[in-house]
Amino acid sequence: MNNDFFLFVGLRFFTAGSRNRLASFISILAISGLVLGIAMLITVLSVMNGFDREMRTQILGVIPHIQLFSNPDDGNDRSFDKWQETIVRLVQHPEVSSVTPFTEVQGILNFHGKTEAIQLRGLLKKPGDLYLDLDLASDPITKEFEDFENIANDEIMLPQFLADKLGITPGQKLAFIAPGDNLHGNSFGQTALPIVRIFRVAGLFATHTAIDAHLGVVSLVTANDVAGLKPIEERGELIPSAQGLRVTLKDVFTARQTAFELLEELPPGYRFVDWLQSHGNLYQAIQMSRKLVGLLVFLIIAIAAFNVVAMLVMTVINKRPDIAILKTQGASARAILLIFLIQGAMIGLLGSLLGAGLGCLGAWFVSDAVTWLQEVLQIQLLNLDIYPIDYVPSDLRLTDVGKVVGVALMLNLLATLYPAWQAARVQPATVLRYE
Repeated sequence: MNNDFFLFVGLRFFTAGSRNRLASFISILAISGLVLGIAMLITVLSVMNGFDREMRTQILGVIPHIQLFSNPDDGNDRSFDKWQETIVRLVQHPEVSSVTPFTEVQGILNFHGKTEAIQLRGLLKKPGDLYLDLDLASDPITKEFEDFENIANDEIMLPQFLADKLGITPGQKLAFIAPGDNLHGNSFGQTALPIVRIFRVAGLFATHTAIDAHLGVVSLVTANDVAGLKPIEERGELIPSAQGLRVTLKDVFTARQTAFELLEELPPGYRFVDWLQSHGNLYQAIQMSRKLVGLLVFLIIAIAAFNVVAMLVMTVINKRPDIAILKTQGASARAILLIFLIQGAMIGLLGSLLGAGLGCLGAWFVSDAVTWLQEVLQIQLLNLDIYPIDYVPSDLRLTDVGKVVGVALMLNLLATLYPAWQAARVQPATVLRYE
């Protein structure tokens, strides 16, 4: 018998179905389980890839890759004496894409009795200008604010998420309260009164990341005034101080190595904090979740493959008379084995293709589906108080689809071996005796 015969009979067994309703029901369940398992795995991998992509681009795009601070002998932070000269030296490094002076103050916002903890961040009004003729001095956040360079000293930019929690809109005023004991210029043991400032909301922004839950942006001069940092006089001009420098890199995964290299270029008395210290646990959690979820959903495909075993065993039992007749006509045990391997391969191919198509559709529309579900149910599935972003991202990769389909076909083929072997062992005389 030639190969065309094996293929013809295998396809015939695959398309003919079964006269046994139980066998047909088990066949539908087996194929459905394979389809759903593959679809779920592709969709979940796409979502996890999306979180990984957003971590690299969106989240790490708005947080500092490296923060440089002055580190005097007394252990207390102080402002940079000449941060302009430091920036000039830092931007010479090939991995550095931007450097921004900043000052941060922790405090509380109060609006009509509603309070929220906030990190007040002071940035240059005109990045790359004013006190340093260098286009590389910019901050990812201020790039989104067209009017930030016109912000007044009594104005603040708030995230949309935080503004909604407070119930405040642009143009309204609120109070910022900071503990005086933690600000510069206070002696040890001296009780200081809280610092209170009234700000008008100049505008709103949304990065859709965790910083939207606790960040407020003001001018560098305003933040220095709240923190008690005095301006620096240089060549007869008053230049605002800076608590530290935010360094943005071209490759975020070189942060630790680049930070040490930058310290070597600077005089003694500086220290750094990189994103691996502040957000490294989050990135590792995303990577671990990606692997664990992928493993769990992969087990669903393995279970579906075991269902294929049950289905093919039922098929072999149902086709015993047909197998006996084929053997009496000269079909060898190898021929019967190949026939059922072809049938199992067709089942795996059909389930894999349907699952891959359904999984790709799920990966393409999962973000829109979640957004629609949130609008219909009026709920927020991803709250920025808990999660790093407030939406479900998706990044479909053809390499993942190929790997999932390949693994599914391999598992299905392995699951086909035992039923095919059982079919090859059928004895025609024993079967036909009762026919």
